[in-house]
Amino acid sequence: MKKLLYYSLSVFILISCSKSSVKYLQIGDYDKAIDKSVKVLLKDPTKNEDIQVLSQAYKLGMQKDNEKIAQLKLSGQPDIWDKVLMSYTALQQRQEKVARLAQVINLDYIGYKYVNYNEEIANAKNKAAEYYYVHAKSLLDKKDKYSARTAYEELQRLKMLYPNYKDTDDLLKTAYNMGNTYVLFKILNNSRSILPAEFEDELCRTSVADLNQKWTIFDSRPVENFYYDYYIIANIKIIDISPENFNRNNYTETKQIADGWQYKLDAKGNVMKDTAGNDIKVPKYKNIRCSVSEVQQSKAVIVDGTLDFVNNATKQLIKSEPIRAEWFFKNIFATASGDFSALKPETAAKLNTTQLPFPPNGDMIMQAANILKNTCKEIVHRNSSLLK
Repeated sequence: MKKLLYYSLSVFILISCSKSSVKYLQIGDYDKAIDKSVKVLLKDPTKNEDIQVLSQAYKLGMQKDNEKIAQLKLSGQPDIWDKVLMSYTALQQRQEKVARLAQVINLDYIGYKYVNYNEEIANAKNKAAEYYYVHAKSLLDKKDKYSARTAYEELQRLKMLYPNYKDTDDLLKTAYNMGNTYVLFKILNNSRSILPAEFEDELCRTSVADLNQKWTIFDSRPVENFYYDYYIIANIKIIDISPENFNRNNYTETKQIADGWQYKLDAKGNVMKDTAGNDIKVPKYKNIRCSVSEVQQSKAVIVDGTLDFVNNATKQLIKSEPIRAEWFFKNIFATASGDFSALKPETAAKLNTTQLPFPPNGDMIMQAANILKNTCKEIVHRNSSLLK
Protein backbone atom coordinates (compact mmCIF):
# COMPACT_ATOMS: atom_id res chain seq x y z
CA MET A 1 0.00 0.00 0.00
CA LYS A 2 2.83 2.37 0.89
CA LYS A 3 4.58 1.56 -2.40
CA LEU A 4 1.37 2.32 -4.30
CA LEU A 5 0.96 5.63 -2.46
CA TYR A 6 4.59 6.59 -3.22
CA TYR A 7 4.12 5.67 -6.87
CA SER A 8 0.89 7.70 -7.11
CA LEU A 9 2.60 10.69 -5.51
CA SER A 10 5.54 10.43 -7.93
CA VAL A 11 3.20 10.26 -10.94
CA PHE A 12 1.31 13.28 -9.61
CA ILE A 13 4.52 15.23 -9.27
CA LEU A 14 5.73 14.30 -12.74
CA ILE A 15 2.41 15.33 -14.30
CA SER A 16 1.87 18.51 -12.34
CA CYS A 17 5.32 20.02 -12.07
CA SER A 18 7.20 21.89 -14.78
CA LYS A 19 8.64 19.59 -17.38
CA SER A 20 12.18 20.96 -17.10
CA SER A 21 12.60 20.36 -13.36
CA VAL A 22 11.09 16.88 -13.63
CA LYS A 23 13.38 16.04 -16.52
CA TYR A 24 16.44 17.07 -14.52
CA LEU A 25 15.24 15.04 -11.54
CA GLN A 26 14.69 11.99 -13.74
CA ILE A 27 18.18 12.11 -15.25
CA GLY A 28 19.83 12.67 -11.88
CA ASP A 29 20.83 16.31 -12.42
CA TYR A 30 19.66 17.27 -8.97
CA ASP A 31 21.18 20.74 -8.87
CA LYS A 32 19.40 21.78 -12.08
CA ALA A 33 16.16 20.41 -10.63
CA ILE A 34 16.79 22.44 -7.47
CA ASP A 35 17.51 25.59 -9.49
CA LYS A 36 14.26 25.27 -11.42
CA SER A 37 12.15 24.55 -8.34
CA VAL A 38 13.69 27.37 -6.29
CA LYS A 39 13.00 29.81 -9.11
CA VAL A 40 9.33 28.76 -9.20
CA LEU A 41 8.89 28.83 -5.42
CA LEU A 42 10.41 32.29 -5.03
CA LYS A 43 7.61 33.52 -7.28
CA ASP A 44 4.86 31.29 -5.91
CA PRO A 45 5.57 29.46 -2.62
CA THR A 46 2.23 27.65 -2.81
CA LYS A 47 3.44 25.33 -5.57
CA ASN A 48 3.36 22.09 -3.57
CA GLU A 49 4.45 20.08 -6.61
CA ASP A 50 7.72 22.02 -6.79
CA ILE A 51 8.22 21.57 -3.06
CA GLN A 52 8.00 17.82 -3.62
CA VAL A 53 10.53 17.92 -6.50
CA LEU A 54 12.83 20.16 -4.45
CA SER A 55 12.60 17.81 -1.48
CA GLN A 56 13.60 14.79 -3.55
CA ALA A 57 16.34 16.58 -5.49
CA TYR A 58 17.86 18.15 -2.38
CA LYS A 59 17.88 14.87 -0.43
CA LEU A 60 19.37 12.87 -3.33
CA GLY A 61 21.92 15.55 -4.20
CA MET A 62 23.21 15.80 -0.63
CA GLN A 63 23.29 12.02 -0.32
CA LYS A 64 25.22 11.65 -3.56
CA ASP A 65 27.99 14.08 -2.55
CA ASN A 66 28.31 12.71 0.98
CA GLU A 67 28.65 9.17 -0.36
CA LYS A 68 31.26 10.36 -2.86
CA ILE A 69 33.28 12.04 -0.11
CA ALA A 70 33.16 8.89 2.03
CA GLN A 71 34.31 6.70 -0.87
CA LEU A 72 37.16 9.05 -1.73
CA LYS A 73 38.42 9.21 1.85
CA LEU A 74 38.12 5.44 2.14
CA SER A 75 40.40 4.98 -0.88
CA GLY A 76 43.30 6.58 0.97
CA GLN A 77 44.77 7.93 -2.25
CA PRO A 78 46.73 11.21 -2.02
CA ASP A 79 45.17 12.75 -5.11
CA ILE A 80 41.55 12.73 -3.88
CA TRP A 81 41.43 16.13 -2.21
CA ASP A 82 40.53 18.26 -5.19
CA LYS A 83 37.49 16.02 -5.78
CA VAL A 84 36.66 16.08 -2.07
CA LEU A 85 36.86 19.86 -2.15
CA MET A 86 34.49 19.97 -5.12
CA SER A 87 31.96 17.79 -3.31
CA TYR A 88 32.10 19.81 -0.08
CA THR A 89 31.73 23.00 -2.11
CA ALA A 90 28.70 21.48 -3.88
CA LEU A 91 27.14 20.64 -0.50
CA GLN A 92 27.63 24.19 0.73
CA GLN A 93 26.36 25.83 -2.45
CA ARG A 94 23.30 23.60 -2.49
CA GLN A 95 22.48 24.68 1.08
CA GLU A 96 22.82 28.32 0.09
CA LYS A 97 20.46 27.91 -2.87
CA VAL A 98 17.73 26.37 -0.74
CA ALA A 99 18.29 28.80 2.17
CA ARG A 100 16.95 31.58 -0.10
CA LEU A 101 13.49 30.05 0.39
CA ALA A 102 13.54 30.43 4.18
CA GLN A 103 11.41 33.60 4.00
CA VAL A 104 8.70 32.04 1.86
CA ILE A 105 8.38 28.38 2.91
CA ASN A 106 9.10 26.19 5.90
CA LEU A 107 12.38 24.47 5.00
CA ASP A 108 11.48 21.55 7.27
CA TYR A 109 9.16 20.45 4.47
CA ILE A 110 12.12 19.54 2.32
CA GLY A 111 14.30 18.07 5.06
CA TYR A 112 16.69 21.04 5.15
CA LYS A 113 19.23 20.98 7.95
CA TYR A 114 22.09 23.46 7.96
CA VAL A 115 25.61 22.03 8.25
CA ASN A 116 28.74 24.21 8.48
CA TYR A 117 31.21 22.86 5.91
CA ASN A 118 33.79 25.67 6.26
CA GLU A 119 36.29 23.57 8.18
CA GLU A 120 35.98 20.61 5.82
CA ILE A 121 36.36 22.89 2.79
CA ALA A 122 39.45 24.58 4.21
CA ASN A 123 41.01 21.23 5.11
CA ALA A 124 40.33 19.72 1.67
CA LYS A 125 41.65 22.86 -0.03
CA ASN A 126 44.89 22.74 1.96
CA LYS A 127 45.43 19.05 1.27
CA ALA A 128 44.66 19.46 -2.44
CA ALA A 129 47.17 22.31 -2.68
CA GLU A 130 49.80 20.32 -0.78
CA TYR A 131 49.29 17.32 -3.07
CA TYR A 132 49.59 19.37 -6.26
CA TYR A 133 52.71 21.11 -4.98
CA VAL A 134 54.54 17.96 -3.87
CA HIS A 135 53.46 15.91 -6.88
CA ALA A 136 54.41 18.64 -9.35
CA LYS A 137 57.89 18.89 -7.83
CA SER A 138 58.33 15.12 -8.07
CA LEU A 139 57.28 15.25 -11.73
CA LEU A 140 59.81 18.02 -12.43
CA ASP A 141 62.54 15.94 -10.82
CA LYS A 142 62.09 13.43 -13.66
CA LYS A 143 63.54 15.99 -16.11
CA ASP A 144 61.03 14.70 -18.66
CA LYS A 145 59.11 17.15 -20.83
CA TYR A 146 55.91 15.12 -20.71
CA SER A 147 56.06 14.91 -16.92
CA ALA A 148 56.80 18.64 -16.88
CA ARG A 149 53.63 19.30 -18.89
CA THR A 150 51.59 17.37 -16.32
CA ALA A 151 53.34 19.31 -13.55
CA TYR A 152 52.45 22.57 -15.30
CA GLU A 153 48.75 21.65 -15.41
CA GLU A 154 48.76 20.67 -11.73
CA LEU A 155 50.52 23.88 -10.74
CA GLN A 156 47.91 25.84 -12.66
CA ARG A 157 45.20 24.12 -10.63
CA LEU A 158 47.17 24.92 -7.47
CA LYS A 159 47.21 28.63 -8.41
CA MET A 160 43.42 28.52 -8.72
CA LEU A 161 43.30 27.37 -5.11
CA TYR A 162 46.04 29.66 -3.77
CA PRO A 163 47.45 32.27 -6.21
CA ASN A 164 50.60 32.86 -4.11
CA TYR A 165 51.31 29.39 -2.73
CA LYS A 166 55.01 29.08 -1.85
CA ASP A 167 57.23 29.21 -4.98
CA THR A 168 54.51 28.07 -7.40
CA ASP A 169 55.28 30.84 -9.91
CA ASP A 170 58.93 29.78 -10.15
CA LEU A 171 57.92 26.14 -10.55
CA LEU A 172 55.49 27.10 -13.30
CA LYS A 173 58.28 28.78 -15.25
CA THR A 174 60.49 25.73 -14.81
CA ALA A 175 57.68 23.40 -15.93
CA TYR A 176 56.92 25.58 -18.94
CA ASN A 177 60.51 25.74 -20.11
CA MET A 178 61.07 22.04 -19.50
CA GLY A 179 57.80 20.98 -21.11
CA ASN A 180 58.22 22.83 -24.40
CA THR A 181 59.44 21.28 -27.61
CA TYR A 182 61.90 23.66 -29.26
CA VAL A 183 62.19 23.81 -33.03
CA LEU A 184 64.72 25.71 -35.11
CA PHE A 185 63.58 26.76 -38.57
CA LYS A 186 66.45 27.42 -40.94
CA ILE A 187 67.38 27.75 -44.61
CA LEU A 188 69.85 25.55 -46.44
CA ASN A 189 70.88 26.76 -49.90
CA ASN A 190 71.98 23.84 -52.09
CA SER A 191 70.99 25.54 -55.34
CA ARG A 192 74.47 26.81 -56.28
CA SER A 193 72.82 30.20 -56.78
CA ILE A 194 73.23 33.22 -54.59
CA LEU A 195 70.22 34.01 -52.44
CA PRO A 196 69.53 37.63 -51.53
CA ALA A 197 70.47 38.43 -47.95
CA GLU A 198 66.82 39.30 -47.24
CA PHE A 199 65.55 35.90 -48.45
CA GLU A 200 66.33 34.06 -45.23
CA ASP A 201 65.08 36.94 -43.09
CA GLU A 202 61.76 37.08 -44.92
CA LEU A 203 61.19 33.33 -45.06
CA CYS A 204 62.18 32.66 -41.46
CA ARG A 205 60.59 35.66 -39.82
CA THR A 206 57.19 35.33 -41.46
CA SER A 207 57.00 31.55 -41.40
CA VAL A 208 57.89 31.30 -37.71
CA ALA A 209 55.71 34.17 -36.46
CA ASP A 210 52.43 32.24 -36.51
CA LEU A 211 53.71 28.73 -35.83
CA ASN A 212 54.09 28.82 -32.05
CA GLN A 213 51.51 26.84 -30.16
CA LYS A 214 51.14 25.32 -26.72
CA TRP A 215 54.24 23.25 -25.96
CA THR A 216 55.91 23.98 -29.31
CA ILE A 217 58.20 26.99 -29.69
CA PHE A 218 59.88 27.96 -32.96
CA ASP A 219 63.05 29.97 -33.44
CA SER A 220 64.46 31.34 -36.66
CA ARG A 221 67.77 32.38 -35.15
CA PRO A 222 69.68 29.80 -33.10
CA VAL A 223 70.32 30.67 -29.47
CA GLU A 224 73.90 29.98 -28.51
CA ASN A 225 74.41 26.80 -26.47
CA PHE A 226 70.69 26.01 -26.64
CA TYR A 227 69.39 22.53 -27.44
CA TYR A 228 66.69 22.23 -30.08
CA ASP A 229 64.54 19.12 -30.23
CA TYR A 230 63.87 19.42 -33.95
CA TYR A 231 65.14 21.21 -37.00
CA ILE A 232 62.87 22.22 -39.85
CA ILE A 233 65.05 22.93 -42.84
CA ALA A 234 63.91 24.69 -45.98
CA ASN A 235 66.34 22.95 -48.31
CA ILE A 236 66.55 25.11 -51.46
CA LYS A 237 67.80 22.91 -54.31
CA ILE A 238 66.90 24.82 -57.47
CA ILE A 239 66.66 28.50 -58.30
CA ASP A 240 65.82 28.86 -61.98
CA ILE A 241 65.45 32.33 -63.48
CA SER A 242 64.49 32.58 -67.15
CA PRO A 243 66.06 35.06 -69.60
CA GLU A 244 64.42 38.41 -70.22
CA ASN A 245 62.15 37.63 -73.15
CA PHE A 246 60.58 39.89 -75.79
CA ASN A 247 58.01 38.08 -77.90
CA ARG A 248 56.67 40.12 -80.82
CA ASN A 249 53.39 39.36 -82.53
CA ASN A 250 52.21 41.27 -85.61
CA TYR A 251 48.58 41.02 -86.64
CA THR A 252 45.76 42.99 -88.24
CA GLU A 253 42.32 43.66 -86.86
CA THR A 254 39.40 44.59 -89.11
CA LYS A 255 35.95 45.95 -88.56
CA GLN A 256 32.90 46.60 -90.72
CA ILE A 257 31.39 50.07 -90.26
CA ALA A 258 28.48 51.98 -91.85
CA ASP A 259 29.46 54.20 -94.83
CA GLY A 260 26.39 56.08 -95.94
CA TRP A 261 23.50 54.53 -97.89
CA GLN A 262 22.47 53.46 -101.38
CA TYR A 263 19.26 52.70 -103.24
CA LYS A 264 18.02 49.15 -103.29
CA LEU A 265 17.77 47.86 -106.86
CA ASP A 266 15.74 45.06 -108.34
CA ALA A 267 17.02 42.43 -110.76
CA LYS A 268 16.68 44.85 -113.70
CA GLY A 269 18.60 47.59 -111.94
CA ASN A 270 15.61 49.72 -111.11
CA VAL A 271 15.17 51.45 -107.76
CA MET A 272 12.74 49.49 -105.61
CA LYS A 273 9.76 51.15 -103.95
CA ASP A 274 8.13 50.48 -100.60
CA THR A 275 4.35 50.09 -100.15
CA ALA A 276 3.97 53.87 -99.92
CA GLY A 277 5.77 54.35 -103.24
CA ASN A 278 8.96 55.74 -101.70
CA ASP A 279 12.44 54.75 -102.85
CA ILE A 280 13.99 52.10 -100.66
CA LYS A 281 17.35 53.05 -99.16
CA VAL A 282 19.73 50.57 -97.53
CA PRO A 283 22.89 51.21 -95.46
CA LYS A 284 26.26 50.85 -97.11
CA TYR A 285 29.26 49.32 -95.25
CA LYS A 286 33.00 49.33 -95.59
CA ASN A 287 35.85 47.44 -93.91
CA ILE A 288 38.51 49.28 -91.94
CA ARG A 289 41.86 47.85 -90.88
CA CYS A 290 44.53 48.48 -88.31
CA SER A 291 47.94 46.80 -88.13
CA VAL A 292 49.18 45.96 -84.64
CA SER A 293 52.67 45.20 -83.41
CA GLU A 294 52.35 43.62 -79.96
CA VAL A 295 55.30 42.90 -77.67
CA GLN A 296 55.11 40.65 -74.64
CA GLN A 297 57.80 40.97 -71.97
CA SER A 298 58.23 37.95 -69.74
CA LYS A 299 60.54 36.66 -67.07
CA ALA A 300 60.02 33.85 -64.55
CA VAL A 301 61.61 32.43 -61.43
CA ILE A 302 61.18 28.98 -59.93
CA VAL A 303 62.43 28.11 -56.43
CA ASP A 304 62.30 24.39 -55.75
CA GLY A 305 63.33 22.22 -52.83
CA THR A 306 62.11 20.29 -49.81
CA LEU A 307 60.99 21.06 -46.27
CA ASP A 308 62.82 18.57 -44.06
CA PHE A 309 61.86 17.63 -40.49
CA VAL A 310 64.88 16.38 -38.52
CA ASN A 311 64.88 14.84 -35.04
CA ASN A 312 67.92 16.33 -33.34
CA ALA A 313 68.15 13.56 -30.74
CA THR A 314 68.40 10.78 -33.33
CA LYS A 315 69.75 12.93 -36.20
CA GLN A 316 67.16 11.24 -38.41
CA LEU A 317 65.08 12.76 -41.18
CA ILE A 318 61.51 12.01 -40.08
CA LYS A 319 59.61 13.76 -42.87
CA SER A 320 60.35 15.55 -46.12
CA GLU A 321 57.85 17.36 -48.32
CA PRO A 322 58.45 19.15 -51.62
CA ILE A 323 58.21 22.93 -51.71
CA ARG A 324 57.97 25.02 -54.85
CA ALA A 325 57.31 28.65 -55.63
CA GLU A 326 56.87 30.26 -59.05
CA TRP A 327 56.59 33.93 -59.86
CA PHE A 328 56.13 35.50 -63.27
CA PHE A 329 56.74 38.98 -64.59
CA LYS A 330 54.59 39.78 -67.63
CA ASN A 331 53.98 43.03 -69.47
CA ILE A 332 52.27 43.61 -72.82
CA PHE A 333 52.47 46.78 -74.86
CA ALA A 334 51.68 47.54 -78.50
CA THR A 335 51.91 50.05 -81.32
CA ALA A 336 49.50 50.30 -84.23
CA SER A 337 49.05 51.92 -87.63
CA GLY A 338 45.84 52.37 -89.60
CA ASP A 339 42.34 53.11 -88.45
CA PHE A 340 42.33 52.69 -84.66
CA SER A 341 38.54 52.32 -84.73
CA ALA A 342 39.07 48.80 -86.03
CA LEU A 343 40.71 47.68 -82.77
CA LYS A 344 39.02 45.62 -80.10
CA PRO A 345 38.80 47.37 -76.70
CA GLU A 346 41.37 45.03 -75.13
CA THR A 347 43.77 45.66 -78.01
CA ALA A 348 43.29 49.42 -77.80
CA ALA A 349 44.13 49.26 -74.08
CA LYS A 350 47.54 47.80 -74.91
CA LEU A 351 48.40 51.00 -76.80
CA ASN A 352 48.26 52.85 -73.47
CA THR A 353 51.00 50.71 -71.90
CA THR A 354 54.71 51.00 -72.44
CA GLN A 355 57.77 48.86 -72.09
CA LEU A 356 58.76 48.31 -68.45
CA PRO A 357 62.17 47.56 -66.99
CA PHE A 358 62.60 43.88 -66.11
CA PRO A 359 62.76 43.24 -62.34
CA PRO A 360 66.21 42.31 -61.02
CA ASN A 361 66.84 38.66 -60.21
CA GLY A 362 67.00 39.38 -56.48
CA ASP A 363 63.58 41.03 -56.47
CA MET A 364 62.07 38.08 -58.30
CA ILE A 365 63.55 35.62 -55.83
CA MET A 366 62.05 37.67 -52.99
CA GLN A 367 58.64 37.45 -54.64
CA ALA A 368 59.08 33.67 -54.72
CA ALA A 369 60.08 33.74 -51.03
CA ASN A 370 56.79 35.44 -50.23
CA ILE A 371 54.95 32.52 -51.85
CA LEU A 372 57.25 29.93 -50.31
CA LYS A 373 56.73 31.11 -46.75
CA ASN A 374 52.99 30.35 -46.93
CA THR A 375 53.73 26.90 -48.35
CA CYS A 376 56.16 26.16 -45.51
CA LYS A 377 53.70 27.41 -42.90
CA GLU A 378 50.93 25.18 -44.23
CA ILE A 379 53.21 22.12 -44.26
CA VAL A 380 54.38 22.73 -40.67
CA HIS A 381 50.80 23.13 -39.43
CA ARG A 382 49.80 19.94 -41.20
CA ASN A 383 52.67 18.01 -39.63
CA SER A 384 52.59 19.55 -36.15
CA SER A 385 51.92 16.13 -34.62
CA LEU A 386 55.51 15.17 -35.52
CA LEU A 387 56.86 17.81 -33.14
CA LYS A 388 56.04 16.35 -29.75
